[in-house]
Parts: sequence; C-alpha cells; structure tokens
Amino acid sequence: MAKINIFCKASLMHGMGHLIRQIHIAKEIREQNDIFFYIPDFPAAANILKQNNFSFSTAESFSPAKADITILDIQDTTPTFIQELKQQSKKIISFEDQSKNPVDLLIDCNLNTDDIEKTPPDTKTLFGLPYAVLAPEFKQFHSETRNFPDNIQSLLVTFGGTDPHNITFDLAKHIPDHFKTTIVTGFQNQNALQELGNVHVIQNVQDMSRILADHDAVFCSGGVTLHEAMCVGTPAFVISQVAHQEDKAKAAEGVGAAINLGQAKSWDKNRLPEIFKIGNESLETMSTAGKKYIDGKGLKRVVEAILSV
Repeated sequence: MAKINIFCKASLMHGMGHLIRQIHIAKEIREQNDIFFYIPDFPAAANILKQNNFSFSTAESFSPAKADITILDIQDTTPTFIQELKQQSKKIISFEDQSKNPVDLLIDCNLNTDDIEKTPPDTKTLFGLPYAVLAPEFKQFHSETRNFPDNIQSLLVTFGGTDPHNITFDLAKHIPDHFKTTIVTGFQNQNALQELGNVHVIQNVQDMSRILADHDAVFCSGGVTLHEAMCVGTPAFVISQVAHQEDKAKAAEGVGAAINLGQAKSWDKNRLPEIFKIGNESLETMSTAGKKYIDGKGLKRVVEAILSV
C-alpha cells in the first residue's frame, strides 16, 4: 500500500474544481493506497473532504511531507518547493503547472502535444482533452443521444460554488421568463435569485452529468463545468472567472463546442439576444463538437498513469 499525499488549492477566488478533480481520482485509488489531502484553510473544502471520508490537514502555505507519491494540484510551484519535495517523496505528479519545474508526470488537459517541447526532458506528459478528469458517470451520459428542440427551451446557469464575481445574478436578470431556467448555487443569495422570476434554484448538486444532459444549453465559466458540458454534448456559453479560463473558452469555441463571452468583469451582454435565438441545427453542431473531444474516459486514463508511476 502506497502513501499518497495530495496538495490541492481551493478558495473563494479559485473555487473547488481542483479539489473535486482530485477527489474523483482519490476515490478510484483509495482501496489500494493510503490517501491524505493538504488544503488551504477553506471551510467549504474541508466539508467536502469530510463528506467523502478523506483525511486532511489545512494550512495557509504548503510544506513538503513524506510520501511514496505526491500529487500537486496547486499550480505555480517554485523550484525550491519542488526540490524540497523530492527529498520527501519518491514520485511527484503535477496538474496544470506552467512553472516548468521537473516532476515525474505532468498532466494538463488544456495543453496539446506541441507543448511537450516546453517541458523538462525527464518529465513524462499527458496533454490534451482525453485527459480531462470528470466524475465516472460522465462516460455513460457521453454515449447517450441528444435531441434538441427547434430553439432553446431550457437553460442551466452554474458558475461554481463560489462565483466570486456574482455572474449568476448579473446574467439571470437578462434571461427571458419563457425559458425553463435552472440555477445551481453555492454561497450565492438564493432568496435574491428566486425573486428574479421563473427560475429554479438548486444547491449541493450530486448529479451534474444528468442536470447538464437535461438542459438544452448551459452558461458556465471556463473551468471543469465547461469540460463536463462538452462531454455530455450540452452547448456552452462561457463567462470566465479568471484569465486562464478564457484560454479554455477560446479553445472550446475554436472547435465549435462553445461560445466565448469573455471575462467576468467585461463579458459581452450584447450577444445574449443572438444566443437566446440559437436554433436546433446550431445546437446539434455544438453538441457533436463537444462530444468529439471529451469522451468521459479521462479519469480512467489518468488513474492508470498514476498507478503506473
């Protein structure tokens, strides 16, 4: 049984997508390994780990700890941190870290094979959308056929548990009442959202794959939810919370699976009338494009790679 430490960021600004990704992975390998999480002092993150029965420690800054394998989902690591960690851990696996520090395995579904030459020569890489880590049930929903109405009838709005820029409320004010609109909230003011009109507000979602599949389109940020939408074939309209998410949004738009509306503080509201009138043919085209690039099997691929290390 290997000792595996997982260092993961989570905060009001960063949200909890990184933590959720690592929980998916940890669930797949926990029976054969001793898993321990290190997270910032963020109560929402601690609660999720408690709900999933994982041991963890909270700290404002991370210090290297002994392990057979260390998984990093914190980004922007320093050379000093990696060097110290190598003294404590036999193998290091890192997610989406652009700092170019040498590790044993670097996984980044947002990069492609052209980016391999920018990584240290001794670092093994898994780049591209086939390595997008989603919950196991997404693989099933990926295989189901989508049928769209002549025009959008149902909309899902979900900007993560934190939504630090309050995009949800700003967007919901512009959605016509005739749409069946579902809003997924975290810490947002549910009462204020309910007062907007014909919206259904839900919290603590456990079946995101089904909810995405049950709606004609989704407004989301350029994080994990965008990849989830692509996997089940739900056309996405993306408003990014942070700068690097817009790179994902542009890439999804480039392959025809999404429409990029820009970043939170300056997103393009003028495109909403056009979006609300999108028809069946365009919805089907966007749906097919998303499914083409993400098949829901990334979790299996990544777990196999981690266990082989």
